[in-house]
Amino acid sequence: MTRVLFLCTGNYFRSRFAQEWFNAQAQQRGLSDRLQASSAGLNVHSGCGNVGAMAPEAIEALEQRGISLVVDELAMPRQVTEALLQSADRVVAVDEDAHRPMVQALFPAWEEAICFWSIKDLGEGDPAVDPIAAIEHKLNSLLDELS
Repeated sequence: MTRVLFLCTGNYFRSRFAQEWFNAQAQQRGLSDRLQASSAGLNVHSGCGNVGAMAPEAIEALEQRGISLVVDELAMPRQVTEALLQSADRVVAVDEDAHRPMVQALFPAWEEAICFWSIKDLGEGDPAVDPIAAIEHKLNSLLDELS
């Protein structure tokens, strides 16, 4: 089993979408017995403004892609730990500019082992770039590579 851990800042939008979409696609491709994703945040705290388990934009994007979630059963965002990093075969942080400094501060020994993407959060970066589409594109490539 190859375990992939997706990291973002608050484990609320990008990493949660990536986890759910990756797992659904692995299942659709008949790879769920070989590939499994989870997610965590590098800076999860109560004052960050996230309300609930997952961003409504992520839930809506998943539903638009035919992935239904039972929102009341979703786990709340979780902070990444050394144990989570150790349990993963592949770790992806979705926004290098924001997340590399966090990794350097929290888990400096892991910096070289983490794959950094360049996907900004909602309302950040180029407004013409849809973060969901960018994540989906990167996930397709990752699934192709791992299968």
